[in-house]
Amino acid sequence: MSRRTLLALLIAVLILVPAGYISYGYSQYSKVVSVPENASTATYVVINLPNGSFLSMTPREYANLTLHGFKPPAGSRGYLINVTGTLTGIPPVDVNLTMLAPYKRFTIVIGSPSVKVCSSNPAEFIGSCSERTAAVTEISALTSTLFKRYYYWQAIKQGMNNASAKQYAYEQTMRRYDIRYLSFLTKVDIGLGRLGNKNHLVVVLLGPAEGATKNVILIPRRGTIILEGRSDSTLRAEVALIEHILNFKWPQNTTKK
Repeated sequence: MSRRTLLALLIAVLILVPAGYISYGYSQYSKVVSVPENASTATYVVINLPNGSFLSMTPREYANLTLHGFKPPAGSRGYLINVTGTLTGIPPVDVNLTMLAPYKRFTIVIGSPSVKVCSSNPAEFIGSCSERTAAVTEISALTSTLFKRYYYWQAIKQGMNNASAKQYAYEQTMRRYDIRYLSFLTKVDIGLGRLGNKNHLVVVLLGPAEGATKNVILIPRRGTIILEGRSDSTLRAEVALIEHILNFKWPQNTTKK
């Protein structure tokens, strides 16, 4: 084989191998966000009350409440949401393991690039810009707060005082925080596991604009959590459900950064 032929072959390999790698990653993305057959699932009822607060409970708990005369106030919105996990076989435990584990970075995938029109022409967005914004804001604030807690205690162990520890936690969290759209390359990174692993948490929001067909919080693997809702208001309810499962309470007299 001549030197020219070898060079041509090398160039072809350098071009085709990365292309094949990218194509493989993209094809794997659909598997990551698909609910596996026979996966363990827990179902919850989430009620968005007129005052903006949320109630989350199991269908049995809801049935017991209604038997005792409970009735959601006029103007309430109800959602039936499944939580599906593949880590332990117990979906609520999977949510806790995923959201509370220590990571080096986290990324919030706020939806398809069409979300960009919410800032320029909301009428073109398939869904509700205000509800999508609320869901993104809440899940971003929740995730960053959980990160801050980890780095806060890390700083305390290093001997910092309360104020210095809080500042350290904030700086470390913001340094590790990223927001992305669900572009082709983002799907490749998720499919290849570059996003969504033991070191890098990824939270993906899928609503009407992304063709969502079900209401589910899916934990398909370590470091990956998918929020899928047939409406953008469902996505916001799913974030509230995650907070309920984590038994998370926002500190009083604080703002969500």
